[in-house]
Amino acid sequence: MFRINLPLYLAFGAFVFITPGVFGHGTKPESVHQLLNSWEFDPGVVISIGILSVLYMRGIVMLRKAMPSGSIRNWEIGSFWLGIASLVFALMSPLHPWGRVLFAAHMTQHEILMLISAPFIVLGRPMLVCLKGLSPQINRNLLSAARIPAWNKFWRFVSHPFVAWLIHGIVLWIWHAPALFQATIDSDFIHALQHLSFFLSAVLFWWAVLHGREKRMGYGLAVLYMFATALHSGVLGALLTFTQKLWYPAYSQTNSPWGLSPMEDQQLGGLIMWVPAGLVYIAAGLALFAGWLAESEQRGYKFENKRSPSPAGAVSLLLCLMIPLLTGCGDSQTMKEVKIMTHGDPVVGKQTIKQAGCTACHTIPGIRDAHASVGPPLNQIANRTYIGGVLKNTPDNMIKWLLNPPAHAPKTAMPDLHLTEAQARDVAAYLYTLK
Repeated sequence: MFRINLPLYLAFGAFVFITPGVFGHGTKPESVHQLLNSWEFDPGVVISIGILSVLYMRGIVMLRKAMPSGSIRNWEIGSFWLGIASLVFALMSPLHPWGRVLFAAHMTQHEILMLISAPFIVLGRPMLVCLKGLSPQINRNLLSAARIPAWNKFWRFVSHPFVAWLIHGIVLWIWHAPALFQATIDSDFIHALQHLSFFLSAVLFWWAVLHGREKRMGYGLAVLYMFATALHSGVLGALLTFTQKLWYPAYSQTNSPWGLSPMEDQQLGGLIMWVPAGLVYIAAGLALFAGWLAESEQRGYKFENKRSPSPAGAVSLLLCLMIPLLTGCGDSQTMKEVKIMTHGDPVVGKQTIKQAGCTACHTIPGIRDAHASVGPPLNQIANRTYIGGVLKNTPDNMIKWLLNPPAHAPKTAMPDLHLTEAQARDVAAYLYTLK
């Protein structure tokens, strides 16, 4: 399933990183005093991060107004701002010019982009928030683009955890080839392209393992991808550390003011890639493993309860099985009720939801691949008090909302799906089965 949050993450990343390529590299500090005064404020970086930050802040305000109960948690907001702060540190602090004279500093910059900025921004769910910060027309255009079949197929492919892992690994190894790394020192544009590649491939990788289509039960494979990444990046770091050959002659004349020989600088850079970076991947893998175990235990507990119920549970289970047979209750009764409430057909409504592209934005129980997080999840929507945060949850209001959401909430990110009244009734019928 195509998820618009991923391409927008990448678009933001491209805007942040590619624009600095038109500006000069700036100074090459040779002392601590020069270094501390080497803060850089490339207009492309400042404007890009500023726009993203403003959209995020505005989106938070709009989300809190529309859904006071909260569709995004405080720790997710904090994660986003930590990611932004790390971007500022990597691209505007003295670390950036220091990376021009020390290979080890350059490696530190890359690790921050891949291991701090990318995962924390992804954890902050910027798509959901930034969509609310954009105008309704732009929202509708983006959501319409999300339903283009070609994009769906492309993003389903590249966002598969294995493909994302492979892309990230290839990018990491290719850019450390001596000829390409040397080119980043000689060309501002290629240097910006290198940072862009590292950041976007990391966003792709972290998004795939944290928000991939398998969710928590996919964490088992995610753990393997984390440890595999720690392994291959560690191998690259070890090669840089133990080789007796200078891979990057561009740094051979710039590190002596800092008390390092060219080989010592290269070895230190290799250690940074090998040890601290490897620890981050291992820690993330262990966290995912803990989440996987917790989810497996929870599902196993439910399974065992079904297989070995207590006496009271057995009676309850027996009643649940008998009542629908004797009285027509259960799912069939629910279907009858929603048909009377909405004058629609929930079975047809389920197909209409797929055709209208609702699965590109929402997690919807009972519909395969409907695991998107652009909009709020629709589980238990039949029991909610309000629709879209503005209309009381009644069948008539649900149908009105489906026919034209912006007419009732002009700032909503949900576009007009151009449903007929019959289609709206069918969709409403299905939604009211989600209790």
